[in-house]
Amino acid sequence: MIQGESFTINESKFDYFFGRVTSDPENTQRSLQNLRELNRLGIDEAAGGRERLLQIFQAGLNALEVIEYRRNTKYGISIARQVEMSSEQATGAIIVCYFYPKGDLKAIPQVTSIIPKIYQ
Repeated sequence: MIQGESFTINESKFDYFFGRVTSDPENTQRSLQNLRELNRLGIDEAAGGRERLLQIFQAGLNALEVIEYRRNTKYGISIARQVEMSSEQATGAIIVCYFYPKGDLKAIPQVTSIIPKIYQ
């Protein structure tokens, strides 16, 4: 578990973000898509990409919520926030999903997933 300034994230999530998950065809495809879109947004693991994502996760805590991604379950609440991005190759955003156990919005959230988006 990585402890950010105001969030946590499982180390294994970086495998998913950077194209190394091969558990089943759907997860493999999604992991490779994450890798491609992060690279287009200028985030390359070999060039400080992990650290850049940690910065984005921190910035996302104060970004606008993407309401359609909010989920309440018996375990807690997931809130997604959108961080705008641009690189020489593409302009887009990364939607960061934060999970708050037991719905406690004062708790330190866990980053559970990202959705890189490329604008056309």
